[in-house]
Amino acid sequence: MKVVNWNVQWATPGSARSPEILRRLAEHSPDIVCLTETDADFGLGHGHTICALPDYGMGVRGKRRKVIVWSSNPWRPASGLGRATLVPGRFVAGITDTDIGELTVLGVCIPWAGSRTARFGGNRRQWQDHEEYLDGLKRLLEPMSSFRAVLLGDFNQRLSGNSNVPLRLREKLRQAVPATMTVATAETEFAGRPTIDHIAVSDDLIARSIGTIDNTDGERRLSDHFGVVAELSTRDAPQNPSQKSDRYDNQQSSPELAPHHRA
Repeated sequence: MKVVNWNVQWATPGSARSPEILRRLAEHSPDIVCLTETDADFGLGHGHTICALPDYGMGVRGKRRKVIVWSSNPWRPASGLGRATLVPGRFVAGITDTDIGELTVLGVCIPWAGSRTARFGGNRRQWQDHEEYLDGLKRLLEPMSSFRAVLLGDFNQRLSGNSNVPLRLREKLRQAVPATMTVATAETEFAGRPTIDHIAVSDDLIARSIGTIDNTDGERRLSDHFGVVAELSTRDAPQNPSQKSDRYDNQQSSPELAPHHRA
């Protein structure tokens, strides 16, 4: 199954860049999509979308959503998680059926360093929102050891190379992700930039391939983030020797984003 994760920098259905963003998403025929900094009506096509609540700590701003997740199959409410102490507009969870069985999907948008600081009209210290979110995320994810699950979204931390994130917060992120999960995108880069948008999977799953989605289109920037893509299977599933790279070629065309058609 294919999972795509992309921060689209507040693209809306009417944004000039949205058709190309959607085309690049559709190129991968995804089963699961997580978008951060997006719009509730972004238009992912046939399938099923669940959205975080509209207030992500800055009040309600139209149809902006910090995180949404889309599946080609219907969603059911997630159960068995810990107590949700996160800002509700920065987290969404659901259960859906996939080719690899029932899957719990958790989409997150961890606050960046300057979230609600004085420079942006708030009264928070640098990294304060980020740290408090990680504390809440750890409590929420602690019961997940028995779940087949994917955790994905904007982590606002790179996990390879140099980092300006305080050491204690890098450690808190490692502790927040359950020991039974692996961040498959930890080493992923595009054009020399490590990703801060990640896909973590439970230990019964493996990423057979990891790819990226170019965030530029000639001289135009589609987003300030590039996208990440993972082809997932269960650990005991045979690998497809004809599997192709997930690197996007913008010379190709693609259909409307729709449920992945399976042979």
